[in-house]
Amino acid sequence: MDDVETPIERPDVIVPDTGPLIHLAQTDALHLLHQIGGRVVVADMVAFEATQDMTKPGAQEIQDWLDAGQKPNSNAPVLVAPTEIGRLFATARTVDPTTRAKDSGELAIMQWLGNYVDYHSDASILIVYENGKIPRFVRETGLDMATDVLTTRAFLELAERRGIVSSAEDFWQRIVDVAPTANPQVATMSIRRPKQDRDT
Repeated sequence: MDDVETPIERPDVIVPDTGPLIHLAQTDALHLLHQIGGRVVVADMVAFEATQDMTKPGAQEIQDWLDAGQKPNSNAPVLVAPTEIGRLFATARTVDPTTRAKDSGELAIMQWLGNYVDYHSDASILIVYENGKIPRFVRETGLDMATDVLTTRAFLELAERRGIVSSAEDFWQRIVDVAPTANPQVATMSIRRPKQDRDT
């Protein structure tokens, strides 16, 4: 496991790919995202990819969770972030409903984050992912804000350290039982602005 600084207490939780949503949904654990953070942010493309086929495992649970989180005054708020990539994809699908776009969900949320930082440089975020490209995407985006980047398995370990779950390993085993190909890494990455930058 990589070294990680003291985790942010109540960050926005960003989910840049479908893996964490699907696997947490399959194990009735989407609520953990809100127990670690405050608002959960999912790109429009990620929401689409996770729910486009309602016969797939976890899709209905994710849709119900998204719907509940977008209600006014929800105590478990979810933002489905509109992105230019999502808009272009939706337009393309009106021409060809079979259109696919590789890494579109991941790229969409990175685009949204780049814009978010411009107006919320003092905010903090926690990114939960399974696609191994995400840490590179985050580094290339050059986020100038307090950021923790964790795999789903590392996220569960954080939940255990905070006393939210009694055993991260038990939760992980439940995920593996229904999704044997889930990313098994316990990987973390932290980004912190130098103190002198925060004080200026």
